[in-house]
Amino acid sequence: MPPGVRPLTGCVFLSGALGTIHAWSLFVMPLETNLDVGRGAMSAVYSVALACLTVVVLIGHPLFRHLPGAVVATIAAVGAAGGLLLAAEASSLTGLVVGYGVVFGGANGLGYAFALQRSAEATPDRRGWALGLVTAAYALGAATAAVALEARIDAAGPEGGLRLLAGLILGAGLVSALLVGGGRSTAGGTGRTLSEDDRRLVGRLWAAYGLAVLAGLTALGHAAAIVQEAGGPDGAAVAVAGFTCAVGGVWIALVADRSQLRRLLVGLPFGSVAALLLGASTGHGLAALAAVSGIAFTYGAVIAVYPFAVNKLFGKNRYPAAYGWMFTAWGTAGLVGPIGAGLLFEATGSYGLPLLLAAVAAVGSANLARSLPTGPREPWP
Repeated sequence: MPPGVRPLTGCVFLSGALGTIHAWSLFVMPLETNLDVGRGAMSAVYSVALACLTVVVLIGHPLFRHLPGAVVATIAAVGAAGGLLLAAEASSLTGLVVGYGVVFGGANGLGYAFALQRSAEATPDRRGWALGLVTAAYALGAATAAVALEARIDAAGPEGGLRLLAGLILGAGLVSALLVGGGRSTAGGTGRTLSEDDRRLVGRLWAAYGLAVLAGLTALGHAAAIVQEAGGPDGAAVAVAGFTCAVGGVWIALVADRSQLRRLLVGLPFGSVAALLLGASTGHGLAALAAVSGIAFTYGAVIAVYPFAVNKLFGKNRYPAAYGWMFTAWGTAGLVGPIGAGLLFEATGSYGLPLLLAAVAAVGSANLARSLPTGPREPWP
């Protein structure tokens, strides 16, 4: 087996298991009924999970230099499964927020950040390929889990679905721990910090990335409801969106190492605008499903290309800190987008307005990305 393939495979397994966080929209309507809460309040559970995920991505990377990879993968899987079991036992919105939002979201962030960093270290000559595969697996996890979860929720309620998901994540996480092995991360260990110029560049990346992912996080958090509102097959929405999101990540894995980076950073947000406008204007179920799929494809590509861009621009040692700060834009978008869409849906009775606002954000991202540096691929310092 070529060097790096085994740990990369482990990272793909871990990322796929944790990507089931995006299957949340399958639980929204059953839990609304069980707990007697509105769409905005229920959307807050998902947003809190994304916010906690973001915080751990920001602060967790030093841990990877001090603990063996297998230990980190195990902690992430056990923590994620534990949070889902807490959520399954919750009898109130607060309990759901603590279990799914705080515990599951935090453990998710630990595992996702670890999978991105370890995969890039395992394949330094093909970083775009590795990061694209890991982010594609994250999307594919939601799609594959949705197939099993829909039937389980119908048979045993949302609590049964959460328990099933906990078992799947625990099993996949333990397999991942065996594959990634006991090595520790070597990135970020030289004491180098971000310069003033670095911080300015991170700020520009932060704004462009946050506006780009807003649409995807809004659509993924409400995928089933968006399609159901238009009279489409809501049960298929999460699976289809997850698969197309994964395809976007795989596409980036294939093209990132040999493409002009600025074209990707500018073109992808523009590509999502057409899908967003279709979703905002259609009243046909299959058209809504197509719109959600298009949004998910561009989102999957965006979340794969930005880690590659940061890795390319900042190099091995500055990447963990730079990516951690930039990733807070993802958490901000995850906090604003799903909650905002839920509240606007309650106010207007439609997802049209939040999807239109997301299209405006995508145009803003593309315009900001025009000024980002790219240049030739830089060696790792």
